[in-house]
Amino acid sequence: MYLLAAGQATSTDIPWNVTVPLGIIGALLSIPAWIFFIRGALQIFKTIRLGQPALKRTDNPGARLGNLIKEILGHTKMAKKPGVAIAHWFVMVGFLLGSLVWFEAYIQTFNPEGGWPIIGDWAVYHFVDEILGIGTTLGIIALIIIRQNIGDKERKARFYGSNAKAAYFVEIVVLLEGLGMMFVKAGKIATFASYEGGHAATDFLTMQIAKILPESPLMVSIFALIKLLSGMVWLFIVGQNITWGVAWHRFMAFFNIFLKRNSDGRNALGAAKPMTSQGRILTMENADPDTDNIGAGSIEDFTWKGWMDFTSCTECGRCQEQCPAWNTEKPLSPKKLIMDLRDHAVSSAPYLLEKASAPAGGGLFTGDATEVDPAAEAHADMPLLQLVAEGEMGVIDPDVLWSCTNCGACVEQCPVDIEHIDHIVDMRRYKVLAESEFPTELGGLFKNMETKGNPWGQNNSQRSDWIEKAKADGIEVPVFGEDIENFDDTEYLFWVGCAGVYDDNATKTTRAVAELLYTAGVKFAVLGENEGCTGDSARRAGNEFLFQMLAEQNIEILDNAFEGVPPKQRKIVVTCAHCFNSLRNEYPEMGGNYEVIHHTQLLNKLVQKGYLEPVNTPNSSRTVTYHDPCFLGRHNKVFDAPRELIGASGAELTEMPRNRNTGFCCGAGGARMWMEEDLGSRINLNRTDEALATGADAIAIGCPFCKTMINDGVNNRQADIEDKSERTQVLDIAQMFRESILVDGELPAPRSPEFLAAPERGWVDEEKLAREEAERKAAEEEKRRAEEEKKRKAEAKAAEDKKKKEAAAAAGGAAAAGAAGAAATAPGAPGGAPAAPAAPGAPAAPAAGAPAAPAAPSAPAAPGAPAAPAAPGAPSAPGAPAAPSAGAPAAPGAPAAPGASAPAAPKAPAAPGAPAAPGAPAAPAAPSAGAPSAPAAPAAPSAGAPSAPAAPAAPGAPGAPGAPGAPAAPGASAPAAPKAPAAPGAPGAPAAPGASAPAAPAAPAAPASEGSAAAEKPAAAPAAEKTESGAIKLGSTTPGAPGAPGAPAAPAAAPAAAAPAAAPAAEPAEAPAAPATEQSEQAEAPTEATAPAAEAPQAAAPASGATEEGGVIKLAASTPGAPGAPGAPAAPAAPAAAPQAAAPAAPAEPAAPQAPAEEQAEAPAEEAGAEETPAEEAPKAAEAPATPAADKPTGGATTEGGVIKLTRNTPGAPGAPGAPNA
Repeated sequence: MYLLAAGQATSTDIPWNVTVPLGIIGALLSIPAWIFFIRGALQIFKTIRLGQPALKRTDNPGARLGNLIKEILGHTKMAKKPGVAIAHWFVMVGFLLGSLVWFEAYIQTFNPEGGWPIIGDWAVYHFVDEILGIGTTLGIIALIIIRQNIGDKERKARFYGSNAKAAYFVEIVVLLEGLGMMFVKAGKIATFASYEGGHAATDFLTMQIAKILPESPLMVSIFALIKLLSGMVWLFIVGQNITWGVAWHRFMAFFNIFLKRNSDGRNALGAAKPMTSQGRILTMENADPDTDNIGAGSIEDFTWKGWMDFTSCTECGRCQEQCPAWNTEKPLSPKKLIMDLRDHAVSSAPYLLEKASAPAGGGLFTGDATEVDPAAEAHADMPLLQLVAEGEMGVIDPDVLWSCTNCGACVEQCPVDIEHIDHIVDMRRYKVLAESEFPTELGGLFKNMETKGNPWGQNNSQRSDWIEKAKADGIEVPVFGEDIENFDDTEYLFWVGCAGVYDDNATKTTRAVAELLYTAGVKFAVLGENEGCTGDSARRAGNEFLFQMLAEQNIEILDNAFEGVPPKQRKIVVTCAHCFNSLRNEYPEMGGNYEVIHHTQLLNKLVQKGYLEPVNTPNSSRTVTYHDPCFLGRHNKVFDAPRELIGASGAELTEMPRNRNTGFCCGAGGARMWMEEDLGSRINLNRTDEALATGADAIAIGCPFCKTMINDGVNNRQADIEDKSERTQVLDIAQMFRESILVDGELPAPRSPEFLAAPERGWVDEEKLAREEAERKAAEEEKRRAEEEKKRKAEAKAAEDKKKKEAAAAAGGAAAAGAAGAAATAPGAPGGAPAAPAAPGAPAAPAAGAPAAPAAPSAPAAPGAPAAPAAPGAPSAPGAPAAPSAGAPAAPGAPAAPGASAPAAPKAPAAPGAPAAPGAPAAPAAPSAGAPSAPAAPAAPSAGAPSAPAAPAAPGAPGAPGAPGAPAAPGASAPAAPKAPAAPGAPGAPAAPGASAPAAPAAPAAPASEGSAAAEKPAAAPAAEKTESGAIKLGSTTPGAPGAPGAPAAPAAAPAAAAPAAAPAAEPAEAPAAPATEQSEQAEAPTEATAPAAEAPQAAAPASGATEEGGVIKLAASTPGAPGAPGAPAAPAAPAAAPQAAAPAAPAEPAAPQAPAEEQAEAPAEEAGAEETPAEEAPKAAEAPATPAADKPTGGATTEGGVIKLTRNTPGAPGAPGAPNA
C-alpha cells in the first residue's frame, strides 16, 4: 500500500517521514477494529442459527432479488414519510458507495495526493465523491434533527424507548464520515496543482471549501486519518454491541428483506403464519407435545427468521407511532416487543450455544469446565420457558401480548420487513394450547365456537331466520341443499358469516346485500344452516387447532357445494372482513381454494356494468366519512371499491386524517372483539373521535365488527342526544347504496338472472380422482396379499393337522394297551368317594379350539415340559354337582358325588367387571387312578405374581372341569352371550348305573406366559373421526406401547362320564405344553371361538392423539413403555363331574406337539368337534370389562376453561393393577 501511494506521488514536498507513520498507525489500529467487528458478525450468525427451521424463505430467488432492489433503491417502505425517506436514502447510499471512498483513506494517509488507481482520476468518480459527501452530511444532519422529537414528547414520540446512546453514536460517526469525504477532497484541491483548483461540474462545493484551506500535504493526511479512524471506532464499538440494531440494520436489512415471508414482495399480512415445528406445519393429526414446539414458549422456539427480525430492528419507532394499543395508553409497543425479544435472545445465546448447565455447587460452566460469559451466567437464572409472564420472571408481560389487535400497522410501517404479528400469534398459541393461560372471556368464545359453531353460542337453526323473512317479503334467496342441489346454474355463494345472522346490526347489512344481488339479477345462493364460523377469532387468539377444525368442516361443505365448478370460478362474496381474510388467504393452505371478493367489490362491479343504477339520490346533500377495516384495507389492500361505491350513492366523501394504509383500528381485531378493554382508553373511542371530528353526517363501514365498535363509540360520545335518529349514523356501505336505488321507497323490479361471466361447469378434479384410484388399488393389493397369506396358512395348518393325527393315532394305540393291563389289576374306587380337589388357582390349558384369554406377560415355561396326562378309565360316579353359577368360581376341591356319571357342566360366564390380573402358570391335569404319571414341569412364574405349584389329584380323581376363563384385557370386544349356567349347588341328574361315555383326555397345560404377545399388541386406535358435537377426535397408537396383559387361559373341562379302559386309545392321551409364542399368537388370529386381536384391549392401549371430552379438543401424548393393567387371576378349577373307573390306566405317552396356535385358530370350528370337551363351550375369550380410570396414560391434553391444554407425559408410568376375580 505504501509503494502504491509512493508510486503515484508527483510532488516532492510531501513529508514522508510524517505521513508514512500516520499510514502505519491507521493500518495497525484497524486490525483490532476489524477483529472485533468480524467476531460480532459471526456471533450474530451463530445466534440466528439457534432458531427453528422456517418455511419457504428462499423460493423464487429472482423475484426476491427484484423486490430487494426495489425496496432498497426506491425506499418504498420509507416513502410514507417523504422527507425522512430522502434524507435516509442519501445516508444509505453514502454508506454503500461511500465505503469505496472510505477505504481510499488507507492510501491517502500514506500519500496525501494518492488515491485509487485508474478510477481515481475519472471525472465521474470525482462527481460521485462530491455527491456522497454532501448527501451524507446533509442527510445525517436532517435525521439528527428529526430524532429530537420536535413537537412530540414522551409516549407520542416514535423514538420513545429507543436506544438514544447508540443512535447518536452512529449518527456522529456518519457525520464525520461525510465531512471527511468533503474535507479530504477540498484539501487535495487546495494543496496539489494537479487538481487545477477543481472543476465546477465535479467539485462545485469542495472547490469553494478549498479556498479557505491552506496548502498542506500533512493536513490532507490528517483528514484522511480522521476519516479512517472514525470508521474504525465504529467497527470496534459496534462489534461489541450486537444489540445495537440502529447500527447492524445496515447489514441485516438486506437479508431480512430478501428472506421476507412472501417472495412477491407483499408484507407479512393477510394470513397468519401457520404453526410450525422443526420445519413442518403442525396439525391436530401430526402434533406431538413431547417433541414439537407448540407455539413459542421460549426464545429458542422462534424460527431463525424470527431471530433475524429481532437483530434487524432499527428502533425507528414507525410501528409504535401507528400502533392502536400504544396510542391508547396500553403497554404494547411493537418496537419495544421486538427489542425485548432481541435482548433476551442475545443474552440467552451463549447459554444455549455452550449448552451450559448449573452444577450443584453453583455457577454456570460448559461441558469442558470452561466458564461461560458472566452475562450468560446471570441470565441462566431466568427460566427460558417464562417467555411470557408477569413481573421480573418473564420477558413479555401478558398484558403486552393480549393488547394486540392484529391490525397490521406495525408490519405495514416497518422499513426492514419485521413480522410482528407472526411472533405475537406464536406466543399466544403457546399460552393457549400449552399452558391454557388466556383472558377469561376467551374461554366462553372457544367453547361457543367449538360446540355451537359461532362465537355467540346460538343455535344453528337461527341462520335461516333472515332467509325466511326475506322470502316472505318476496326476495328470492336460494339455499343450497334445499332450493338448489348444485351450482350448475349459480355463480356466487353468498357467505353470510356469524355476525350477519346473530348480530342485529349486521343482519341489516345481510338483508341489504341480498336485496341488491336479487335486484341486479345475480345468480347466487347461500348455505343456510350448513354454514359455520370461519375460525378467524380462534386463530388470532392462539387456538390454532380449533381454527383447523372449523376450517376443515367448512372446506368440506364448500367443496361439496362447488362440486363440478373449477377452482377459479368458485366465487364467494363476503360481508365480514374477517371471514373475507380467512377464506381468501388462510383456507388455501388447508386445501380450500376459492375466488373470494368483498361485497363492496361485487356491488361496485354491478354499478359499473349498469346492473344497479342509483335512480334517487337522497344522500347527495350529506357528507360521509369512511372507516377502513384493517382486515379489508391494510391486510388485503381493498381501498378503492368502497370509496367508489360511496360516490355512486351520491354522498360526498370526507376522509379522516388516518386513512387507507395508515388507517386506525376500531379495536375488534385479534379476537379483541370478545375481550374487555380495561387498560388505557378504548380504541374504538379514539377512532370514533376522529370520525366525528370530520363533521360527517354518517360513518360508512365495510365490516360488521367495525360497525359494532364504531356504533358503540358514537352512542358513547353522543349519549347526551336522546333522539337516536339525530345521532351520527353508522351504516354499512350496502345499506347506504340500497337507499340510493329505491324508487318511491321501493326496490326496482329485479333484472332477469344471468351470469356476470361465462360459466364453466362439469369440471373434474383429476388430482382427486388419481388419488382415490391409487388408494383403491393399494387397498385391493393389500386384500389380495391377505388372502394369499390366509390360504398359505390354511394349507400349512392342514398338513400339520394331518401329521398330528397320525402321531396321535400311534401314541393312542400304545396308551390303550397299557390301560387294558392296568384295568385288570387296579381296584375300583369305593362308592361315594369324593374327587380329589384340583390345584387351586392353577387351571389347565383349554382344549383344542377353545379360546384362551391372553395372559399377563411372564417368563416362558421350560421348553419341552409335558403336561401331566389325564386319568382315564375311572368308573362313573353318580351325583356329580353342576358347575357353579355365572360369575362365581367353583370352590377348589369340591367333592363330586360318587356313582353314576353326570352331564357336562354348563358354560359359566366370566366374573363381570373384574379386570384381568397377572396370569398364573397352569397346573397339570389330575393323573389317572392307581398309576399317577409324573407331574408336568411347572411354568416359569409370571411377572409380579408367584407361580402356583402343580398339585396332582389324589388317585382316582379325574381331571377337574375347567372353570370359566378370566376376563380379557380391558378394551376387548363385547363377549358372546353365554349359555345359562346351572343353579348353584344343584347336583346333576345321575345316569343309569353302569352307563358310561368315552372320556376325552385333558388338554395340555399351557405356560402362564402364553398369550402375552397378544396383550402386548394393542389394536390400533381409530383415525380421526367426528364426535356428536362436530368436534374431531384423533387417536393413534404408539409403537411398542404394551397393552393390558390378558387373563390366563381358561382351563379345559374334565369329561362328564367314565369311559372303558380301552376308549382312550382312539385319542392322544396328553400333548406337551405349547410354547408361549404359540399360545400368544393364537390370540391374534380371529376364529369362531376366539375374539379378534384387533378387538383386543383398545381402551387400555396408551394411544397418542386428540380426543374430545365435553366438546373440547384434547391432544394426548403416549406414555412410552407404560404397562397396562395386569390381568386378574383365573377362577379356580371346578370340581370333577365324576370319578373315573377304578381300574387305573398306564400313563399314556405324550402325543406329538401341537401345531402353532395361530394355525389352529384359522381352522374351522368343526375340526375341534373330534376332541370336544365342555371347556370348548366356555364363553369366547372372556371379553373384558371397562378399563379402570386409573389405567389412563398420565400424559396428554387436558381442558381448562374450554380450550386445549397440551401436557407432556411421564415416561414409564405404570397402569393400575387389575382386581382379582371373585
